[in-house]
Amino acid sequence: MRSLLICLLLLSLAGPARADMEGQPNIVDGDTLSVAGVVFNLHGIDAPENDQTCDKDGERYPCGFQAANALGFMTAYQWVQCRDKGVGRDGRYTMTCYLGGRYDVGERLIRQGWALYDRALRIPAYVAAEEAARAERAGLWAGAFVPPWEWRQGKR
Repeated sequence: MRSLLICLLLLSLAGPARADMEGQPNIVDGDTLSVAGVVFNLHGIDAPENDQTCDKDGERYPCGFQAANALGFMTAYQWVQCRDKGVGRDGRYTMTCYLGGRYDVGERLIRQGWALYDRALRIPAYVAAEEAARAERAGLWAGAFVPPWEWRQGKR
């Protein structure tokens, strides 16, 4: 009996359990969603920050806003199914989300050129999507930009 109580106490201290979820997403930024009040990053991708700017044709544009806009357009009026991938390096939950149960939102965002694959994870489908976006000069690749992880470290 004592062992059971100790196990229950330890489980309660572990924090709230995450689980796979589905619903209509709200966009926080280019790689962050909220579904049913739970805020999480899309697993395996990194998009420009909301206030990040990039260059195209010699002019600056708000590429962070564009990335968030692309994600919003992709998921507008859609129901997403998201699979729990644990906690990322920044301490936030990460999930892989799908449209229609089969289209990976992160992969599509990379393929459109509005996000980069996470170099630490190197998910093969994401690497291929980025190579295709770069070859076609899609999204960010149409101009010059600082990778989001460098931009957050102050390289602007």
